[in-house]
Amino acid sequence: MSSIKGKTVYMIIYNYSDFDYSIVQIMEKLDDAYEYICSHEANICNDFKLIQVENTTQLQEKFVDEYLNICYITSGQYNKFNLCNYDQVSSYAIISMKIN
Repeated sequence: MSSIKGKTVYMIIYNYSDFDYSIVQIMEKLDDAYEYICSHEANICNDFKLIQVENTTQLQEKFVDEYLNICYITSGQYNKFNLCNYDQVSSYAIISMKIN
C-alpha cells in the first residue's frame, strides 16, 4: 500500500443550506472530482464549466450564465461561500487538501 502522506486530494462538498456543507466524496484527481459532479448534475444541465475561485467576489466575476458553473475553491475557505444563492452555480464544489 502506498502512502498518501504529502499528496493532495480533492474533496467534493455539497452546500445544502446557507454556509453548511457536507463532504460527499474524496478523489485523487481534480478531473475525477469534476466528472463526478457533472454526472450528478446531468439531470439539471449538460453544459458545465469549472471555475477556480478564492473568494465570493471572484465567483460573481467568473461564472458564465450559459453553463452550470462548478467551483474549485482554492483558498480553503469554502465556508465563506453560499452557493445556494446562485442559479448558475452548482451546489457541489471542489476543495483541495494536502495530507500531512
